[in-house]
Amino acid sequence: MAGQSVIIISLFVLLLLASSSAATEVLADASIYNVLDFGAKGDGNTNDTLAFVNAWNAACHKSTTPSTLLIPAGKTFLLSYIDFEGPCNNFISVTIDGNLKRTNEIWQEVFGWLLFSQINGIKISGSGELDGQGTEWWSCKEKNQCPEDGPNSLHMLSCTDAQIWGLRSINSVMMHISVGRSKRVDIRDITIVAPDESPNTDGIHVQQSQFVSIRNSIIGTGDDCVSLSEGAEDITIRNVKCGPGHGISIGSLGKKGSRATASNIHVSNCTLTKTTNGVRIKTWQGGSGFASNISFVDITMNDVRYPIIIDQYYCPHSECDAQASAVEVRDVKYIGVTGSSTREVAIALNCSQSVPCSGIVMDSVNLWSSNEGEEVRSHCIGADGYAMNQVTPAVSCLTQRNLAT
Repeated sequence: MAGQSVIIISLFVLLLLASSSAATEVLADASIYNVLDFGAKGDGNTNDTLAFVNAWNAACHKSTTPSTLLIPAGKTFLLSYIDFEGPCNNFISVTIDGNLKRTNEIWQEVFGWLLFSQINGIKISGSGELDGQGTEWWSCKEKNQCPEDGPNSLHMLSCTDAQIWGLRSINSVMMHISVGRSKRVDIRDITIVAPDESPNTDGIHVQQSQFVSIRNSIIGTGDDCVSLSEGAEDITIRNVKCGPGHGISIGSLGKKGSRATASNIHVSNCTLTKTTNGVRIKTWQGGSGFASNISFVDITMNDVRYPIIIDQYYCPHSECDAQASAVEVRDVKYIGVTGSSTREVAIALNCSQSVPCSGIVMDSVNLWSSNEGEEVRSHCIGADGYAMNQVTPAVSCLTQRNLAT
């Protein structure tokens, strides 16, 4: 009898454990919100916007536990613009394994196709592709028949503790990924593709944001691969392959007489191939503020048109009025920058006469011509600092400092 009682109790315990495990599994599944369960078709033709909005509202605003918005693989979802707005009740993951395709429309005053706003704690990741279908909009802009400013594909606004991992973005109307007024954002393993003639299609753009990391990504587009603008602070860019595109840029800063700042920016272990520019700092005349504490370390240039540029006279138009005030550029280091330039001027430091560049350091910089038998040179005005170890081409306005100094 005693033996039978032990067996019965043991079976009861096992059933209880199994029941508990099953309940936990159901609870875990309950936190996954699959867009298909909210009516999305994923056939590439049906507009699935409403289903995505409803799934987001459930995952973000109704879930009482950390949740996942699941966009499953093997399907293509056609979407208009969506504001995935927080705050959410808990940490939220957005898993994009299926492909997302923008409805091929011209929108007025819409600045984000997929806008994630006011969220504290979010991870956007997956193996899916974001197709901005920008071709017709680019053509329309060229003919001056539609808004100059179009939607960025993935726009993150006023978010904290965010991750964007593993996605592929193609043919955005404008910027592929943009981050504004956000803190602690980690962007990694991103692939971005757009034609080299596509207008304003920056790969990753950061503005008015702090503690942003961009790494291990491949970007080929029609504008800057990475652009950092006003208010970019404590930014790390590492192991990015760029090309085609306009390179890695800080600025433009100080447009229309504005005050702008960008600081504590560190770029390392990046490769730029057949880009218009390599690493560039650009500011407008008439502005104020500063770009400071910036480093470019272990950068490789392959057939880059203008490898190193500081331009305090940035003017994309035919003419800009000369002005005395300028955004100050200071404490910029170039260490281990090597590779080939397709143009004669491989280093251009075009600094303001009234607010000169200061604290410029070049260490172990070696640039040569892509054209056999030709030499490269530097152009330097209004810059102060020093060069050490081998710097080729020599930069006349920098003091040569040897290792013993």
